[in-house]
Amino acid sequence: QHFSMSDYGGPGIYIATPRVTPHSADVTIAYHLQNRSDVPQALTLETVVRKDVASVLATKTTAVTIPASGDTVVTVTCSDVRNFDLWSPDHPALYYVESLLEQSGKRIDNLSQPLGFRWFRFDPEKGFFINGKNIKLMGANRHQDRIPYGNALSNDMHRQDLRLLKEMGGNFLRNAHYPQADEVLDQADRLGFAVWEEIPLVNEVTVGPQHAENATVMLKEMIKQHYNHPSVVIWAYMNEIYWAHRFKPQEEIAGRNRATLELARHLENVARELDPHRYTAMAMHNYPAYEETGLGDIPMIAGWNLYHGWYYGKYEDFGTFMDEQRRKYPKRIHLISEYGAGSDVRLYSEKPEKFDFTIEEQIRFTRSITTQILDRPYIAGGALWNLIDFSSERRVDATSHINNKGLATADRKPKDAYYLMQALLSEKPVARLGYPFRNRWIHAAASPSDTLVPVRMHAFSNQKSVSLYVDNCLFGEAEVKNGMAEWEIKLAPGKHLLSLAPNSPDTPEKQIEARLIPFRPDGKTLELAMNVGANYAFIDTRTDLYWLPERMYEKGSWGVVGGEPLYVGGKVGTKEDILAVDEEDPLYQTMRVNPEGFRADLPDGTYEIELLMVDYVKKSRRFADEDKEIAYEPEQRVFGISVNGTSILPELDLGGSYGLNVPCRLTFRYTATDNAGLSIKFHPVDGEPVLSAVRIRTVGF
Repeated sequence: QHFSMSDYGGPGIYIATPRVTPHSADVTIAYHLQNRSDVPQALTLETVVRKDVASVLATKTTAVTIPASGDTVVTVTCSDVRNFDLWSPDHPALYYVESLLEQSGKRIDNLSQPLGFRWFRFDPEKGFFINGKNIKLMGANRHQDRIPYGNALSNDMHRQDLRLLKEMGGNFLRNAHYPQADEVLDQADRLGFAVWEEIPLVNEVTVGPQHAENATVMLKEMIKQHYNHPSVVIWAYMNEIYWAHRFKPQEEIAGRNRATLELARHLENVARELDPHRYTAMAMHNYPAYEETGLGDIPMIAGWNLYHGWYYGKYEDFGTFMDEQRRKYPKRIHLISEYGAGSDVRLYSEKPEKFDFTIEEQIRFTRSITTQILDRPYIAGGALWNLIDFSSERRVDATSHINNKGLATADRKPKDAYYLMQALLSEKPVARLGYPFRNRWIHAAASPSDTLVPVRMHAFSNQKSVSLYVDNCLFGEAEVKNGMAEWEIKLAPGKHLLSLAPNSPDTPEKQIEARLIPFRPDGKTLELAMNVGANYAFIDTRTDLYWLPERMYEKGSWGVVGGEPLYVGGKVGTKEDILAVDEEDPLYQTMRVNPEGFRADLPDGTYEIELLMVDYVKKSRRFADEDKEIAYEPEQRVFGISVNGTSILPELDLGGSYGLNVPCRLTFRYTATDNAGLSIKFHPVDGEPVLSAVRIRTVGF
């Protein structure tokens, strides 16, 4: 005889608080009891509501009889419970229901389940209310993932992730796209998160009864197993379920739509029947079929996965889209279930662009969309995608096999966007310099008279203004706008100390190095490395080699000559996986197409020259999760390479010899004489040459 162990993995104890006020509450517990003997069993059920061992709020003893070889449900109500604190994200006061089964004075089963006294609601105009207080739900999605453990994280790792989100100022967690370890919800209860939990029904519905039955079982398992967690406020059952439409034959779409609607209505009914006290939701993406089919009308909450200014459109389009949704559906509850931009902590730009994966672009995106969410009361909240960089085997982009939209890296080191969110959300004072992964600024002089290194520095704060100190001297005060203050500094080459409050342990100092590459380098200790076609610098963290963003040649200096930077689908460079060089993808992904060459007006001497090239896919591929990979054949791309008129390679068949997305790194030495410098030229034979990066260093005079 015991609490049920066959109720979809649930505890057999289901707690509800149908009435809660600031001072009293009713607690109702539905007990599912099992008797595996062949005779009826008379038992005593003891229910204790407690905060800890010494603090008991209510007790109740109930005599129960379980039929032979059967199950029974017993409901116990503890009325007018008092002397508790309300549970909320700001004050997660946690209590427990301890349940004991006894027979003839002997304890035969006992379980303890969490209890939080709270009431909540969503309003189409004003968003989320808990215990009568209107709060914005802001936080992040979280994948249960960590290199090199995959999904097999320890409880300490789960707790670390939730602490990371809480320290950011987050109060909202979306467990995407599946129920996660029990410790995640235990920690959400303790730390204070409102949780959206969902089943892994993603991208499309498989038409057929087996799929529908499997989805139903998963939903029942999730609700039953996690019913008692006060942190859970939303049950969700579909994520971007029309995402795969574009890859399906047109004649299948109508049938798939019908199956999707039928399953959604069924799952909605199942969720509401099992738990009438919480809200239901699905996450939709920017695709018209949700409106055309009426799917968005089924759940209680319309979740939106939106990436305006990243995958499509402009930042401002986000607000326009949401305002239009509100106008069309004034009674809908709107919540942003995903938004985010990727970043590679090796990429930095003074001129960030959409989808360039620079730290600065992630800041710009996050700052704009978050501000638009905070400015709209009818949007109940938002969850950034994602808390951490996570494994995504078929993902390409700047960090292949990794989705790098994380606010923190895969090893849980916060990026700039994390500290921006902390400044926007935290109630504690925040003041922190940016660029946690960067300590060097290398600048190529724009004219012979340049002697200083321009440095754009930012800080994240929730104060009205912050002051920047350079080498313990006040540089200037800057106004904080939307969580961020910015300065333009010019520094002499060398090392410098930056801080927001000198000698203060509360605001970490930052040591940086500024280096200037002269307009015309002297050549004695030359180290030029340029990321051709790129608007960003690439810092190779293995060697600390700093690849400058592209610059065009000017007489007396150095740079690329002719050609056009590659844009595929309106985004800088190709985002293909460059094979065999995962650590250098950003070097090869950007390039100049049909360049005349590269020129450097250098003194006489011997130089080592490296040319990085790759043949690329001209079209944006479909997303990697499509049913069938599309094979592309390389185009003819044959060209010669010479230096100062001397042929280095008469014919390089880049596509034919290497294939698509296979890197070519040509390294050779050349001695410049007669003050001719280095003039590298490309000679088209069949098709257009390409150049991804150039490196020149002195090896002798």
